Amino acid sequence: MDSELLFEVPFRFPGLPEAGFGTFVIHDRGARREAIIAAFHPPLKLLGEDLVERLEPFAKSPLHAHLPRLDWPAGYQPFCTWLALSHQSHGYQAGPQLNLGVHADHVAVRLAWDAATPGFGRFEFLCRFGGLGATLVEVAQKERLLFRVYAAARWPEGSRCVFESDSDIDGAFREVARRGVWFELGERFELPAAKDVVTTPALGQRAAVIFRALLPALERLAA
Repeated sequence: MDSELLFEVPFRFPGLPEAGFGTFVIHDRGARREAIIAAFHPPLKLLGEDLVERLEPFAKSPLHAHLPRLDWPAGYQPFCTWLALSHQSHGYQAGPQLNLGVHADHVAVRLAWDAATPGFGRFEFLCRFGGLGATLVEVAQKERLLFRVYAAARWPEGSRCVFESDSDIDGAFREVARRGVWFELGERFELPAAKDVVTTPALGQRAAVIFRALLPALERLAA
């Protein structure tokens, strides 16, 4: 029944534009920002609408789709863009999010946290002592997802994966404490190998499955 509700209406999302991935190497920061937004935000807006429509029947409260401005903080060097689903209508960056991130060399579909936000400590506590960690490990193994931690890196890289595991969530938290700025549980589509997925509606279909599996964790964290 779940899958029927997720896919009974065709996706409007056409996939991400293959030519758009070249925008991430534009040297001028302002021109790069404008090109990234022009290439990716129209299809990501459609994807957000598709996913909210499919996931809200399973959600306890409304979901909101967010796209970034890519101009904050001052001096920020855009190296990726994203679609984020959150129960927050504003300020979603401070909490957990169902996030589809678009980078020059990969696309990631994940439950994600900015590890610098104050709420991340509560997330770690619930994982270590509230049973949430075991639940996430079960989801990871069922859906073939990985825990990853990213450290900051200079542009054009922007971030670098420094930890990856299908089960060691404690190790992920140790790496966050050491140097991590971003924590996620999800699937990475490496480019160019996964081009036939990320440039087609198949990306949206996979995102719907992953986000549906991760939605109960998002809702527990938002409570």
